[in-house]
Amino acid sequence: MKLKSFFLCVFVLACSLSFAEYNRMGVSDSSDIRKDINETWLNLPLDYLREKHTEIRENSVGERFQVRLEETADTFSVYVSPEVQIPVDVYSNEGFSSAMISDYVATSSGSWVLVRNKTTGAPLSIRCYFLQDSDVYIQFSPKGKKTLADYVIGGFYAAHAVPIGISFERLYTASFDEILSVTEKSLPWQYASIYTGQYSGTFHMVSVIKKNLERITPVPDGAYDQNGEPIYISDGTKRVVLEPESDDRRLSMSSLGFLKWIVDGLIEPISGGHTFLAPLLRPTYSVNPLGYAAKAGESKNLSLALDFTRNLAAARLSVQTKTNYLYEESGVDVDIEPFSSTIADGGVVNIAGYVKNTGYEARALRPILYVLGVSNPTYFYLAAIRRQIPGQPGKTPEVYTFDQSAAIFPYFDKNGKFGCTVFENGVEMSLDSFMRKYDGCYVHLTRVLTSDRFYPQ
Repeated sequence: MKLKSFFLCVFVLACSLSFAEYNRMGVSDSSDIRKDINETWLNLPLDYLREKHTEIRENSVGERFQVRLEETADTFSVYVSPEVQIPVDVYSNEGFSSAMISDYVATSSGSWVLVRNKTTGAPLSIRCYFLQDSDVYIQFSPKGKKTLADYVIGGFYAAHAVPIGISFERLYTASFDEILSVTEKSLPWQYASIYTGQYSGTFHMVSVIKKNLERITPVPDGAYDQNGEPIYISDGTKRVVLEPESDDRRLSMSSLGFLKWIVDGLIEPISGGHTFLAPLLRPTYSVNPLGYAAKAGESKNLSLALDFTRNLAAARLSVQTKTNYLYEESGVDVDIEPFSSTIADGGVVNIAGYVKNTGYEARALRPILYVLGVSNPTYFYLAAIRRQIPGQPGKTPEVYTFDQSAAIFPYFDKNGKFGCTVFENGVEMSLDSFMRKYDGCYVHLTRVLTSDRFYPQ
């Protein structure tokens, strides 16, 4: 009986340590360290903190954290950051090699930051990082006797100024599990539920597309019909290529033709054929017939990329479900509204979010795609880009047209870090490059199911 009691005590002690340091999300916890430094670091005046040296401390399970001071023009901050291993390239007389070094990164998972006012010493905020992606964090700020919480993704608020039932001072020493418990119903923690094994279809498709990029030559208005023959998108007539593409398996296509090539690679293994062109050009919305945009559209289809991507996504859904869906019945548009505002230099700025028949601001794509990557891991997205065509001063107003398109594949890697591969007109680019290229534009997204059965022409 005594032996059983002994082992029971050891088990309870081990569980309590594990519970304190390893919460349900596996975030390294510095609460024991913060209890020890509450008076010697967290509540000390700035002049005294400047005299202190950076410290390395261990939590109860042996994880090392660095405690240090950092200053800006208006604030000073105390960081409690865990030790992480970072890969680096090493160059020497013997050549090139790779190595791992230890560092204490301010934005790594498990890092905790207290920010205070430099003039008054008053606390301004506490920030907690809990994922491999430093763009995602929670932040707390005091307001009178209340504590307000923010959930931030890529500079956009998924939740902002939400009152929580814990005092700000208690957060100085609270464990991450305590924070989870007190905010689990008030903050959108579903965006942190990342399961890395769900992106096999995405990785497979990205790999296959990359292997085929050298075959693709961008040409205006080019695509391939239901029989794999080259055609013009504008009128469906046969397109003559300068050299027989079959000789070297070369392909020539426009940005819309490139998207059709991708989706046809998903449809052909199921249906045995490719999509017909005419249904992809079917209008998906109407404009004011008396407006300038309608008159301008008489000579140019201003919604071509929007119609094309919507109808293409609906075609994939129809083949996938063996049910014929028109775009209006398909539900392929992405119209989620996970964010209410964004962080700007002047403070909090409200954002438009999804605009019907227009899409999202390009600058909002990263957090939108992050949320889509978490909540819909088996999808990629066809993007129609809406750009402004300047009018002639004093003669014609500006016109907006959907004239470019891309395929976007969000994912999380094996370490849980967010990534995104973009293909436009046969060229691979990063999401940041894509956003810079179309800064000031709108991007409309339609969802398409990924698959391991992907065999493009």
